[in-house]
Amino acid sequence: MNFERGERNLSSPYLVSTRLVEEISNNRKLRFIDPRCRMVKVWCVVVLMAAFNIVSAQHKEQLWFDYQVDYPFANRFLFEAAANYQTLLSNEDKWRSIGLTTTFESLIFTFLDVTLDVPLAYTLQKVGSNSFEISPLVGLRFYITQNKRIDTRVLVRYQQRYFRQVEENDWDVSNRARLKAEAYICLNGPNLFTDNLWYVALDYEEFIVLDEQLQERYANRRRAKLGLNYRLNYKHRFDISYTLQSSRNEIDGDFIRNDNVIQFRYRLFLNQAGIAPNSTADDQ
Repeated sequence: MNFERGERNLSSPYLVSTRLVEEISNNRKLRFIDPRCRMVKVWCVVVLMAAFNIVSAQHKEQLWFDYQVDYPFANRFLFEAAANYQTLLSNEDKWRSIGLTTTFESLIFTFLDVTLDVPLAYTLQKVGSNSFEISPLVGLRFYITQNKRIDTRVLVRYQQRYFRQVEENDWDVSNRARLKAEAYICLNGPNLFTDNLWYVALDYEEFIVLDEQLQERYANRRRAKLGLNYRLNYKHRFDISYTLQSSRNEIDGDFIRNDNVIQFRYRLFLNQAGIAPNSTADDQ
């Protein structure tokens, strides 16, 4: 049977079945464009709902804001400056802290970094009680897995704290160790160097005081954090996280409490020419 060019015999079983297969295939493509996009949306909803529930259900929980600038250079070094503001969500019991931290990191081996941090913080512990602190840290970061969909690390640090009670004009010194395990899970990319990347950040940290406790309202004991991060490109990165923090009140009676913390952070990376491809300075 002959047909004009462009005509179809719609009554032909073969052509009917072919069209059905094409429509089913197209529908599948529409429904399953990218399953990872759905995963990203699910993680966004989960984190934001958890943050909303915590903020609305609790009255004395904490809110943190961080602005961080990173400058890698010479393919193995990283300089970082971070400003932060922390406060309670309750107006009944004032507490807030303003801090500035400078960090220097050096890549020693592909699996090992050396870190040096110098945090400065001024804190309103409660009405009539303020403190100023300088607390340098030195540490080692071990990379267990890297350049994969799931990156894992261990950070071991020693910290010496110089703590001044402003009203009493008195300095105290304390030492502690900090042990931290980190995991980063890429949701829509092969590794942490991918642009337009959504990824989950998990970490757990223990604070081990080696001598005396300082007179502070939130003396940290341990933290567990879950975050959803977005890397737009090399330069711009955005984080939102929830932290469950166990702390000790050394001012009002040495009791232990658990705190819920919501943290927002923006990170700006500079000097892309000063970093090697897939360098550990670029996967923070």
